[in-house]
Amino acid sequence: MMKKTKVEENVAPRDESASAVQAACEADADAHEKETGTTVGENGVEGGDSATAPEQEDTVESLREKLVALEDSLLRAKAEFLNAQRRQEKSRQDAVRYANADLMRSLLCVLDDFERSLEAAKGVDNTEAVVEGVRLVYENFKKELTNQGLEEIDAIDQPFDPHVHEAVLQQPVADRDPNTVIEQVAKGFRLHDRVLRPAKVIVSKAVEEPAVESGDEVDQDGEGPDLDVEA
Repeated sequence: MMKKTKVEENVAPRDESASAVQAACEADADAHEKETGTTVGENGVEGGDSATAPEQEDTVESLREKLVALEDSLLRAKAEFLNAQRRQEKSRQDAVRYANADLMRSLLCVLDDFERSLEAAKGVDNTEAVVEGVRLVYENFKKELTNQGLEEIDAIDQPFDPHVHEAVLQQPVADRDPNTVIEQVAKGFRLHDRVLRPAKVIVSKAVEEPAVESGDEVDQDGEGPDLDVEA
């Protein structure tokens, strides 16, 4: 049996060490491939899933299309909102402009009555007929105003109410309670629950009794405070 030379003895262990290192590297590569899905080649790491890049491109393109669609929807919604605002403003202006249309329409018949009365009064010597015609026009006119919600304010013999009455004068009256409306100078009117014009009235006050003559003069006023009277 031949003896190994020193060179052969040194080379053999080195070959065994290289084989062990290579086996360990291959085992690590297999483990990395299982964990990440990539393969390790001679030139380094290679991609494991070749479809990843196309899928990402499809996702970006889909998001871009959605963004364009959203921008288009936003512009359409903005245009519809502006158009709705314009229609609403026009409707409001028309409502203000033609708010009295129903009232004017109801008064047209009164205007017709006045014109007929004036035409009939020409060459007529009977004043009673003319007066009767004017009275009918007045009644018709008053009826139309009532239909629109206008009503007279009660005043005569009512307690003075500053919310619906306007005192123009106070008179001492013995047979009436103080602050009672005894005469109406001008009628007052309200539209539904709102006062359009207060009734101008004359209000009673207590009669002043003569002063008692003594060392000190005493003034005795009637009952109730004086009201503010419009000049």
